[in-house]
Formats: sequence, structure tokens, C-alpha cells
Amino acid sequence: MASVNRGFLQVKTPFILARRFRGKINIQKPKKPHFERQLLIDLAKPWYAPPKSSLPDVMLCDRGEKRKNVEIDNPFERILAQECLNWFNTSKMVVFLHTNSISMEDKMPIFATLKKNNMHLRTYGKKIVSMATKGTRYEAVNHLFTSHQQVIFGQPENAAKMFKIMKKTPQLVIMAGIIQDRLMSKNELLEFSKLPNLEVARSQLCSVLQSAGSCLVGQLNQSQKILVSHLETHLDLHKSPDTPKEVKESNE
Repeated sequence: MASVNRGFLQVKTPFILARRFRGKINIQKPKKPHFERQLLIDLAKPWYAPPKSSLPDVMLCDRGEKRKNVEIDNPFERILAQECLNWFNTSKMVVFLHTNSISMEDKMPIFATLKKNNMHLRTYGKKIVSMATKGTRYEAVNHLFTSHQQVIFGQPENAAKMFKIMKKTPQLVIMAGIIQDRLMSKNELLEFSKLPNLEVARSQLCSVLQSAGSCLVGQLNQSQKILVSHLETHLDLHKSPDTPKEVKESNE
């Protein structure tokens, strides 16, 4: 038996068991707290004003004085507004997005892909945008902002790439955009992205002008060519000795 007791661990029961409440708690008549705790409870007790429906009209009258919230001049907001205005002035393509619920893990790859294609995704609030565009030609875009929204700044030649990138993120919805100082809807932006670049458009214009010029020259020379061909046939008929006299007389 001694060897068995040595092999197994023995659990020693304490002589005293500490309990928070030795008896039942009286919920109906709880014990009063001591002085310091009662003092803390009285100091931390919330105070509620009487409801306005119970107050007389004299107490509700503000004597025509309207309380205005004093706006604090925040230097950091002015810096952000100046940065936003610089983006508007230097970017020929500005696209406004409606942002649904999206995590930062899903947003970061889109930010990196746009950065590689010379496009920049920025987040600005309504107050910052209103400070930046107040008194400028971009003041009309304030109606598109309700809270913090995403804005893409870039160049017009990257519009097609932007639509390909945005197809991968349905959480970011294109609302409108500004291209070369012109406000466009989403459908107009999509049509603009399908247009060829400037070099291809110039070559197409040159080919159209060249074809129109050659067609005009051909139409002007057609009557002259017909007249020359008729005169040549008339001379050939007169020079040939085998031509009967009746044909010559009819030609004359």
C-alpha cells in the first residue's frame, strides 16, 4: 500500500474553504454599503433633466437667439484640402466612386494595381472636398459627396485599364467622372474608354480626308476622260481607210 501511495499523487484537502458568501444573498433587502462606497455611488449617479414636454413655454423660449456652432480652424484639414485641389488641377481624369462595405485586404490589391497603371486612389470627406473646391470650377462635385468616398485621379488614356481593374471589385461602383474639364456619367465614361488613342484617330482622319479628296478628283476628271475618249474614237474613225462613207457622214 505504501508503494501505491508513492506512485500516485496525493490530493491534499485544505482545512478551510474560502467562500465569498457563506449564506444566501438577500435580494429584497440587500445590505447597505459602507460609507465610502455609498459616497461613490451618490457621486456617480446620473442626473437627467426634466423632459421638455413638462416644461412651460417660458422655459422653452430662446428669445430669438440662435446658437451657432463655432467652427475651429484645423490646419491639417487645410493641408488636405490643398492636396485635394492639387490632384484636381493636375489630373485630366477624375472618377468618383460609391463605396460599399469592403475590407482593407480587398482594397489594397486594387490600390496597388491602380498605382502601377499611373492612377491614384484617394479617400476624402465632404468637408475636405468642399473646402478644396469652393470658388473653383469643380464646385459642382460637392453634390456627389455625402461622407468619405473614394476618388481616382489619372489621365484619360488609362480609362480602359481603369474599367478592367474595377470589374474585379464590385464593392466600388463608378458614379461619374471629369475628363478634360467635362463632367460625364458612367455610360459616357464607358463610351470614352472604347475610343482609340490619339495616334490611331489621327491616322483614321487622314485616311478619311485622303479618300474624300481622291473621290472628288475622280469625279471632276470623269467628264474630261469621257470627252477625251469620245474624241479619240472619232479621230480613229476618220483616219481608218476602210471606214465606209456613210459612217463618216453620220459622224460628221
